[in-house]
Amino acid sequence: MREELLVAVLITASIIILVTWVYPVTADFWSLNSGWNGLERLSSQYKAVFSPIRDISLLDPRNYTLFIIGPTTPFTEEDAIAVKTFLRRGGKVIIADDYGSANQLLEMLDLPVRIEPGVLVDPLLNIGIGQLPITYWGNKRVALNYAAALNTSRCSICRVFLWSSPFSYLDLNNNGAYDPGEPKGPLPIGVSLNVYGGEVVVIADSSVFLNSMLDRESNKELLNYLLGTTRPAVDDSHWQSDTLVRFKEFLESAYKFLSLPEIKYSIAITSPLLLVAFSRKIRKI
Repeated sequence: MREELLVAVLITASIIILVTWVYPVTADFWSLNSGWNGLERLSSQYKAVFSPIRDISLLDPRNYTLFIIGPTTPFTEEDAIAVKTFLRRGGKVIIADDYGSANQLLEMLDLPVRIEPGVLVDPLLNIGIGQLPITYWGNKRVALNYAAALNTSRCSICRVFLWSSPFSYLDLNNNGAYDPGEPKGPLPIGVSLNVYGGEVVVIADSSVFLNSMLDRESNKELLNYLLGTTRPAVDDSHWQSDTLVRFKEFLESAYKFLSLPEIKYSIAITSPLLLVAFSRKIRKI
């Protein structure tokens, strides 16, 4: 009876692991999401590291650039201290957000730039609809996806590098049409500023480096420019927790660990011995 129960448990666990392994991840931004709203391409093509801010702050800024993309959960004082630590070591921090959640961190860092409410619309220059506007990085075009705009009125140290076109406007009530009083373009979309010995870049769009946007216009060229010779280190501690993603990440880490030559060969040597010992124990039961 015990032997049958053990076999049933092992079979059930194997089925759960198999189903989880093949089930696609659809949560926004996660590295295992190969759909339109994921960052799988950033992960695979740029060998990005996904980790909490406090762990990333310990990485060498000469080799890594910290990315904070689309945060949806609150920041803590410890997070702000970790970002400042990374900057003081000469690091670069990219903050990409269009909902304003990152404003909390910008305030904690005492940075005089904010993400404005509303959706950036360009009825003339876009990649299909006005909410997918074309913006300009010098003479290069960068495509955005339901972006916002930045308030730089108090930021004398901000260098604007990404502008919307003169035909754009900020749709404050999200009705898809221009209303009197809504800010008109050109509007600042991306800025950089030197603080704490490092550099902070703020972009009013969390989608610009998604799988579906990376090959649009000059988006990949902008990413390469921002990275220089470094690799992306992406904060994954300010997205809504996803059980499927976390379990798949655990399985992937376990697979990589078990694939190490020393681990693989050790298992190959010890498995027959363990199997024999286990079989004898089952017979006694």
